[in-house]
Amino acid sequence: MEDSRKTKRISVNLELISRNSGNCIDSFVMNMSSGGMFIKTNHLLPIDAEFALNLQLPDDPEIMAIDGRVVWTKSVSNASPAGMGIQFTNVLPDHEIKLSAFVKQNIEQKNSAVPLKLYL
Repeated sequence: MEDSRKTKRISVNLELISRNSGNCIDSFVMNMSSGGMFIKTNHLLPIDAEFALNLQLPDDPEIMAIDGRVVWTKSVSNASPAGMGIQFTNVLPDHEIKLSAFVKQNIEQKNSAVPLKLYL
């Protein structure tokens, strides 16, 4: 089966933390690209739900404010976890460059999982 994604993805493993409550919301980002991410969660949002997130790349003091939109969801199965596909929207040009460079660097280094900080 051919991968229809427009951008390459890297494996990441990070907890999502709600900025409002400061608590982990029992969700994890499993992979990401410069254009979006897959969030493993049983707390699915509806398709087209929009939300703001803050992402901090390793060794970068800037916390990037990025909007996201749910583009697909899936329930748990024997072959894969429940979760949702998030498309990044309204990304500043400087942040888009940082995300693309980060993904490219980690694809080339073949890192198995990259630590990130992500706040909703």
